[in-house]
Amino acid sequence: MTISAISARELAVSALIEILEEGGYNNIVLKRILGKYNGISPVERNMVTELVNGTLRNLLLIDYILAGRSKTPSKKVFIKNLLRISVYQLMFMDKVPDSAVCNEAVNLAKKKGLKGLSGYVNGILRSIARAKGNLGLPLKDKNLKDYLSVVYSHPKWLVEYWLSFMDASQVESICASNNAAPAVTISANTFKINEEDLKVKLEGEGVQASLTDHKNTLKVKGLGEPRNLESFKEGLYHIMDINAMKAVDLIAPQPGDYMLDLCAAPGGKSFYAAAFMKNQGKILSLDIHEHKLDLIKEGAKRQGFSIIEASINDASLFNNSYANGWDKVILDAPCSGLGVLAKKPDARYKKSINDIEALVKLQRSMLEVSCKYPKVGGQLLYCTCTISIKENEENTAWFLRNFPYEIKDEFRAQTDSKGPGDGFYAVSMIRRA
Repeated sequence: MTISAISARELAVSALIEILEEGGYNNIVLKRILGKYNGISPVERNMVTELVNGTLRNLLLIDYILAGRSKTPSKKVFIKNLLRISVYQLMFMDKVPDSAVCNEAVNLAKKKGLKGLSGYVNGILRSIARAKGNLGLPLKDKNLKDYLSVVYSHPKWLVEYWLSFMDASQVESICASNNAAPAVTISANTFKINEEDLKVKLEGEGVQASLTDHKNTLKVKGLGEPRNLESFKEGLYHIMDINAMKAVDLIAPQPGDYMLDLCAAPGGKSFYAAAFMKNQGKILSLDIHEHKLDLIKEGAKRQGFSIIEASINDASLFNNSYANGWDKVILDAPCSGLGVLAKKPDARYKKSINDIEALVKLQRSMLEVSCKYPKVGGQLLYCTCTISIKENEENTAWFLRNFPYEIKDEFRAQTDSKGPGDGFYAVSMIRRA
């Protein structure tokens, strides 16, 4: 089926239904739906992606606005999600006239056999279009928690959790950043090329690339599907968040190191370390999911890293064969992912404080196991892609109270306007006994 037979808006509604009503994951659903239809132009593809991601990033705000215009919301999931993407267009997409948004929504309702609800759709959307400047949103000085939750579409429990250990300006900055399209950064494979030459190479392939203030790192736009680019096929880089790179910097990988990377898939930290090790030494990259080991093996082969070996392992269970044998050990632990909500806009609606409590227990079990793997004098790097005091600072404090380690260095990054990158936490610790 081609895009002429099904509109970008219809595809977006279908994707939202699968994500919000059926529990699908945004990135997986979008990739499958966009790949299903032939002849989708880049413009239409971008339209579907923006409608879905934009609606998800602003879902609580959109639902708040809709609730204020309809005391009896439609039980039809298609209508509910059609209204959601239409409100997103009215509020955030200036290029489409309000009248066109309303008309297209009405036509789409009729196309789906819901003509009887077309007047309902039309009335709600035109009412919202007229009242854009006076939607009755919570006021910041009257109720800060409701304001942050509704205006930035973050669940109230999450706003309250962040406010328990950060000030209001920090929380608002993070929330605002989570609602913007995230930056994409790549790590130059310095085993093959430097970042300046990689920039030239990428620009020759039509990719916008700019140097950053971090070594061997480029910020890119228009990368598209990397596998179609010669630079990617040649193994000149891998996609990796800049703050994940800064985390690995804490253990300063050196040629000849023996490094163990627990929870390694898809392999970014192993690849990043291998370049600094100049493909000298050994990296054992482990993961509990066997099918993900292929991603590590494929990436290592493509980039020319012969020192990387991938193997299956459960990081929560002690493996005596790894004990006391490594210069550097990385534990990138499973976490709540509160630092990557810009990249995964649906994730904020699928988590709770109970999830965090359960993850803390898992993380501590992994720390208790992994601390037995470095040599005495070796380093353990504990890191997460979350903004969560329970999973980060409190876990570190617990660990240092119970095991013979001391902090060498610590790194925190928030998702805010200060620079590209995910929210991240990392601490490198030296084994003393």
